[in-house]
Amino acid sequence: MSEVRKSTRLWRGKAKLPTLAAILAALRCGPRGVAMGCVVACTAGTATALAQPPAMAQLASIPSSGGRPEAQSRQVSFPARPLRMIVPFPAGGVADAVARLLAERLSVRIGVPVEVDNRPGASGTMAGDVVAKASSDGHTLLFHQANMLIQPGLEPVPYDVIRDFVPVGRVATMPLFLVIDGRLPMQTPQQWATAVRSNPGSYSYGYGQPGSPSQLYAEYAVRGLANAVPLVTAKGESAVVQEMLAGRISACFCSFASVQAHLRSGALRLMAVTGVARSPLAPQVPTLQESGMEGYAAAAWYGVMAPAKTPRAIVARLANELDNVTEEREVRARLLAVGLTPMQDSPEAFATAIRSESTQWQVILRQSGQRSDP
Repeated sequence: MSEVRKSTRLWRGKAKLPTLAAILAALRCGPRGVAMGCVVACTAGTATALAQPPAMAQLASIPSSGGRPEAQSRQVSFPARPLRMIVPFPAGGVADAVARLLAERLSVRIGVPVEVDNRPGASGTMAGDVVAKASSDGHTLLFHQANMLIQPGLEPVPYDVIRDFVPVGRVATMPLFLVIDGRLPMQTPQQWATAVRSNPGSYSYGYGQPGSPSQLYAEYAVRGLANAVPLVTAKGESAVVQEMLAGRISACFCSFASVQAHLRSGALRLMAVTGVARSPLAPQVPTLQESGMEGYAAAAWYGVMAPAKTPRAIVARLANELDNVTEEREVRARLLAVGLTPMQDSPEAFATAIRSESTQWQVILRQSGQRSDP
């Protein structure tokens, strides 16, 4: 990739990109105590309610509100039938819950059912391939996360993220915090970095998903010391946290939601946050860039894409309606309550971020070197 050789300012965090942040963990039921609201699917022209996974309960308890008539009338030929949102994650998980919330609210605003179609497998590339090959009429969408920009650097994928998709918009962001075991004496990011480089065999980083931003930042943090600093793979982010509490992992790049319950007791300590700005979840915590550690500008997001060549007017309509959804007070409250930052985005801004962050992640891959999981 020729862009990589020109990307020094980007990967060092000097590109002026929006802050990214996103994770859903521990979703609870809404105030009525039950999981209300469903994603409406269409089977043979009949609207059918899809059963909601438990993780969707809190998000799904938002009351319906009418869409904006003027927005619905701009494109008389779209939508012509129910939409399908392809999700590369299994039902019942974090990303699936976010996708179902969006689908429910989007269906209300555009006036047709939006079906969530879970296509887990192959690190998300199976779902991406379905959408890349779909008709570019706006009726098939891809809900994905920033990991899709990393995967091409790890293994061959059947599509090109930039060529085969048109960005619609990011809907939520997630900061990753550098978290260490609270029993360790370090109080600043600089002290932590010095300790690791002085005695690398005594410390370890953990991550819960191979090919994720958490893994890449752990790899990047120990570049040049990769053979001496253990990198430990756990079965998910919650497992990483439990290993840290047990003293078997020293640090991780984790979401705020996953560690929040252990911060007040001092069992875990936030050292810094990735991205180009501090997180509203913990505004007292500096960015790694502020701490003199460059290269941690890219972050995680959830976003929606459509097949390449989807008409610009349809993309604009979808982007506008996604903005309307994330502006809903109840939606924002539900997302913020579980550690997500709602985001208004344009197709153009999303496209710029994809190009810049693709370069950043590939630079980090090259800087850190690719290594097998322990």
